[in-house]
Amino acid sequence: MATWKLPLDVIIGILIRLPGKSLLRFRCISKSFRSLIKDFTNLHLSRSIKTSSNRSLVICSELDYNLKTSFHSLSLDSLGGGDDDGSIIDLRVNEMFDIIIGSCNGLLALKNYPKGIILLNPLTKKQRVLPKFYDKPSLHGFGYDVGSDDYKLVRIHVFKSPVYHIEATVYCLKVNLWRRIKNIKNFPYSWADHSYGGNGAFVNGALHWLANQNQDEMINDLILAFDLNIETFYSMPMPSFGNEGGGGELSGVYVLKGCLSLLCKYSEPWDLWVMKEYGVKDSWSKLFTMNENDYRVIPLAFSSRGDKVLFQKNSKDLCWYHLDMHRVESLLVKGPSDVHVCVDTLVSPFAESNRSLKKKKTRKRRKGKRN
Repeated sequence: MATWKLPLDVIIGILIRLPGKSLLRFRCISKSFRSLIKDFTNLHLSRSIKTSSNRSLVICSELDYNLKTSFHSLSLDSLGGGDDDGSIIDLRVNEMFDIIIGSCNGLLALKNYPKGIILLNPLTKKQRVLPKFYDKPSLHGFGYDVGSDDYKLVRIHVFKSPVYHIEATVYCLKVNLWRRIKNIKNFPYSWADHSYGGNGAFVNGALHWLANQNQDEMINDLILAFDLNIETFYSMPMPSFGNEGGGGELSGVYVLKGCLSLLCKYSEPWDLWVMKEYGVKDSWSKLFTMNENDYRVIPLAFSSRGDKVLFQKNSKDLCWYHLDMHRVESLLVKGPSDVHVCVDTLVSPFAESNRSLKKKKTRKRRKGKRN
């Protein structure tokens, strides 16, 4: 057992402030250091989320000349515009998995039809192939259930004939199995056709999608949520748009600094709303109106200082929106077809390995008692 010259709590206090890449290198120092770093993985994750640090952009780009996909990582903390927009790192992900379902606590869920789905930690490069299920769901989402301490992937299948109904399935990382959610009868919600394939926004232990309550409706007009712990659907309170909401269209639901956000598109400007207190209607606040004539805008993240919002425009260009000056600053990073914010952590996609370690410790205790 190694002896530390500094108190253990001081060492941990130093390590949790380091980037995930540094911790990954420091694991090679010794077995005791590797064990120490593994023990406070969740503590490092919690601090990174709370301080909006250790964030990376995972960029998915299509390579037209051979119809393959490349994945790269770019530090969000170093992204500032100008001549140097950070160092881009090739993640060397299997190009078969070409669509990002979502990210949660440093894990990415990637899919490819008909190959299936994988969970990947872009920092450690560890990946796990999930058991195959249906070929192509209408909607999906990926998140973490605090109650069961488990990561879950949700897939929703919409059937419009002969009778409208849905089937929802959940994958649980701990048991490595898919299962159907029962008792979904007389489901009152539907999705406009153009929103099929949407990724659920993970906030407050639930996944969120745009939806509507009319099976024939072509426009989504509400936010539908799915609680990962009790595994039930519910609708969220909407902002009070007032007269300004007339003629607008709900464009997407996203996550900004742990808060649910809603993008509304008008003939030209975009309104970004943020729910500051989850589930409270009066906490909706319009963050800003952006007068950009773009067919698609996706908010990605606040800057570390909170004075800018990173956007992706038209499925390719990245830009900052300055909240104080109300202007758009284009970045040199161009060409991505899909971008997600991911925290740099050491979280493993293999949850059962932790259970096996606990079993080994239990066996040792039992042997000690027998002796």
